[in-house]
Amino acid sequence: MRKSLLLVLAAILLAAAPSKAGQGPGNDVRTLKQKQKVQRRQLKEQQRATRRAMSQHATTKEERARMNRDLKAQRKVLKNEQRQELNDMKQSHKPLKPHSPKPPRVKGHESGQ
Repeated sequence: MRKSLLLVLAAILLAAAPSKAGQGPGNDVRTLKQKQKVQRRQLKEQQRATRRAMSQHATTKEERARMNRDLKAQRKVLKNEQRQELNDMKQSHKPLKPHSPKPPRVKGHESGQ
C-alpha cells in the first residue's frame, strides 16, 4: 500500500514538474518578456503612488513639470534596459554563421567580358 502511494505521488510530481529538455531559446525569451512585463507593471504602480502622493501636497507648476520629467525618464531607462536585455538574449541564441569572404574586386576588369 505504501509503495503504491509513493509511486502515485512520484508520478504526479514528475508530471507536474516542468521539463528542462524541451526548453529552447523561445522559452527563455518568453520568461524574460514575462519578467519585463512584471517590472513595467511595478514601475507603473510606483509612479501612480508618486502622483497620488504629490497630488496631496500643494506643488508649483515647475515642481509638477520636474516630477513628470523624472517619471518619464524612469520609464525611458526601464524601456532601454529591457530592450538591451532582450537583444542580448536573442544575440546569444543566434547560431554563428561561417565567415565566407567575398573574392576581391579587380578594378577595371568586369566579369562579363
